[in-house]
Order: sequence, then C-alpha cells, then structure tokens
Amino acid sequence: MKSSNKPKTKLKGIPFLFIIVAIYIILYFINKKKTLESLHHFGKNTLIIAFIFIFVILLTATINYYYPKEKITKILKGKATYKTYLISLLAGIISHGPIFAWYPLLENIKDKGLSNGAIVIFVYGKAIKLSLLPVMIGFFGQLYTIIFMIYIAIAALIQGYIYDKFFEKINKNTSKSIDQSTA
Repeated sequence: MKSSNKPKTKLKGIPFLFIIVAIYIILYFINKKKTLESLHHFGKNTLIIAFIFIFVILLTATINYYYPKEKITKILKGKATYKTYLISLLAGIISHGPIFAWYPLLENIKDKGLSNGAIVIFVYGKAIKLSLLPVMIGFFGQLYTIIFMIYIAIAALIQGYIYDKFFEKINKNTSKSIDQSTA
C-alpha cells in the first residue's frame, strides 16, 4: 500500500457555501419574492465587483511586468525628490503580501541611499489595497473609496516629507555633536 505525500487540500469554504445555499432554499419557500430580489442584487454586485477585480489584476500585472523590483530599486536610489516620493507611493500601492516580507528589500534600498521618508511613504501606501478596492466600492460606493484613497495618498506624501525633514535636522545635529566630542 503506497502512501501519498501530497498535502491534503482543505476546502474550508465549501461547508459555508452549502449552508448559505441551504438558507436560500429555505428562504425561497418562506418568501419567494424577497429571496429572488436578494439573489438578483447579489448577482448584480458580483458582476460589478468581478469587472473591477479583472481591471485591478490586469493593471497590477502590467505595472509589475514593466517595473520589476530591480528597476524600481534603481530609480529610488539617491536623494529624495518628488519623483522618488511618487514612485514610493505607487510601489506601496501595487505591492502585494505582508509588509514584513518587504523589509529586506526596503533595507537593501535604504543602504543604497533611499530616504527614510520614501520608506514611510511606501509603508503608508500599502494601506491602499488594490485587490480590496472592489469590495470597498461595493460596501461604501465609488465616491467614498476615491476620497479615502486620495486622503491616504496625500497623508503618505506629507508624512514622508516631514519624516525626511525631521531626520535631516537630527542627522545634522548628531553629526555636529560627534564632531565636537572628537575635537
């Protein structure tokens, strides 16, 4: 008897799906009209969200294809400028996965001259999750979602700029203190 080393896939969502289908069947017999209205509303929203998901996936894939991590790293090196800030923001927005997975890359770019403010902007920009935008639009509407995204983007840019200016003063004062103590 051979034992399979394949990991077993757990379909955790399947029982939930069956429960929801069962509830809809029961509700259909209780109130046919409301159940059909609910299913129509669900179908309409699912279609809207599906189109937005497809757009977001295509946009992210296109950006990742034309601007891989190495190219972004090369662009971000050096003194912080408005271009550095905007690219940091866009990179934060389109980046996927948990933030801790990005720490080594950010440290590497920082060692090559990326400003602290640009890192702040990148991390702040990750708060805008492209993959979750369809859900957010579905719950809160387009206007709210757009205003929310703009607010986060502006706040990220402001905080990154302030961080860079703050640390410029600290670094200058620290280097002056070190120079005075060695003299």
